[in-house]
Amino acid sequence: MQPLDDEARQSAYFRFGVISPLLSPEADRTLAEALAEQSARTWTLADGRERRYAAGTIEEWLYRYRRGGFEALVDAPRRDCGTFPGVPEKLAEAALGLFAEHPDVRTAAAYGHLRGAGLIPDGHPSRSTFYRWAAQARPARGEPGAGQRERRAFEAGWSGALWQADIMYGPGVPCRGRDGRQRQAPTYLVAVLDDYSRLLCEGRFFHVQTLEAWLEVLRAACCRRGIPEKLYCDNGQVFTSAQIRRIGAVLGVQVIHTAVRDAAAKGKIERFFRTVRTRFLEPLELSGLPADLEALNRAFRAWAETHYNGAVHSAHGQTPQDRWIEGAARLRTVDPGEAEGLFLFETERTVKKDGTFSLQARRFETDGSLVGRRVLVRFEPLELKRVEVWFEGAFRGRAAELDRHANDGRLRQPQGGNTP
Repeated sequence: MQPLDDEARQSAYFRFGVISPLLSPEADRTLAEALAEQSARTWTLADGRERRYAAGTIEEWLYRYRRGGFEALVDAPRRDCGTFPGVPEKLAEAALGLFAEHPDVRTAAAYGHLRGAGLIPDGHPSRSTFYRWAAQARPARGEPGAGQRERRAFEAGWSGALWQADIMYGPGVPCRGRDGRQRQAPTYLVAVLDDYSRLLCEGRFFHVQTLEAWLEVLRAACCRRGIPEKLYCDNGQVFTSAQIRRIGAVLGVQVIHTAVRDAAAKGKIERFFRTVRTRFLEPLELSGLPADLEALNRAFRAWAETHYNGAVHSAHGQTPQDRWIEGAARLRTVDPGEAEGLFLFETERTVKKDGTFSLQARRFETDGSLVGRRVLVRFEPLELKRVEVWFEGAFRGRAAELDRHANDGRLRQPQGGNTP
């Protein structure tokens, strides 16, 4: 099991995102046409830079993936490829933020503003270097007088072809804190909607809007409804994490994102959230909100299956459930046992001298031979029922939560590398 922050693997995740549309080519166009389309696109790298790739480069990545799968895309990281070493990262971030807030500002004016702010000391980088960097990195500007961006209605061709995902602010419900006292706490609805049928694949309220919550909803959706071909979400931190890129690469799911601050691009799930507010939450608030989060989720599941998935949808004149079944011939399924391991959260920890490590403010015990080692911890994030320890790609056993009283007078037995 390789660390998620390995630079070469991050590059491979990006390459998979470039070639993923080519893995299921459309019948009405050739591979050469698809390659030309991908090579004409401008891609945004993890550090905010934008660049294009030649069709030959993309084709090489495609055949490498077909021959050896995802691991074939991993190679030694290339440094300073298409970068401007003379433009510091801090300056680049400030400039991109300035261009985003003021898209019509001239590059010369931006250079003067950033120099006045002390980000270009002693004239370095020079104007010419900054201008060349800005010509490549700054967002493209529309024509003078242009209005809102053009939008066209679209719909996926079958069930599972495209899922839309997002997070909605929910009502406040009582929550028991660590001190045992009940307090009102906000909730967040994490939901996944099928584009073709409008079926709610999975939706659940949480008291947090974290990566752990999103992974739990995505895992449940895949187990219940199969594996989508594309997953469409915004640029929020939980949707762009390395965990999601890893899962997408393993399952063969193309993860695509909306433009920054472009919520309207996910119109179907935004419309679903409006339905949730008007047809579920407002009547619920009139009759009295549930006593806790669990009761809220029970009420939501009952409403979603009966009054949403089981009701005729105005967009296509069928119930989402019926339309889902009608278009489900191309669905791919995932084994629930495999999904449980795939959707484990991953992080790195250093094992302390007493053979323990901390995870979500709790202490866990592992093999004493790993003292002082940096290990990969894979865990079920919400309740920590399953915590695995990996070292140098080998499974070193499951970690148990520390029990100081049970350890009194007892020697720790070394853990073997059993099957996870």
